[in-house]
Amino acid sequence: MYFQNYSKVFRKNFMLVIMALVLLILTFFIWAGVPFFVIGNAVADLTSNLVVILLCTSLSGGFLFSLFFAPINLKVAENIASLKQRGILRSFVRIQTIWILASSLIFAVVMGVV
Repeated sequence: MYFQNYSKVFRKNFMLVIMALVLLILTFFIWAGVPFFVIGNAVADLTSNLVVILLCTSLSGGFLFSLFFAPINLKVAENIASLKQRGILRSFVRIQTIWILASSLIFAVVMGVV
């Protein structure tokens, strides 16, 4: 159901996808650099636990990365909310949370490899 809604939103609002991809490329050093250099150093000053540093860095990177797809997720949340008869905000929060966790996991894996 989510895949069908995303594909429908991508077909109808293709400019949202193009805008998100262009912004991701142009602001790469913001959403990838701030978590690594700013958040990582701030947390490293507070604690020496590498797991906490990795967790905070990857969650902040996932949060910043997922912000670019918030308009797309909002359109999908509207479609899901109308199908499941629930609130748009509730659907949006669920979708955005999944995006944050998934992109945080990818960010952590990439940081672990590098």
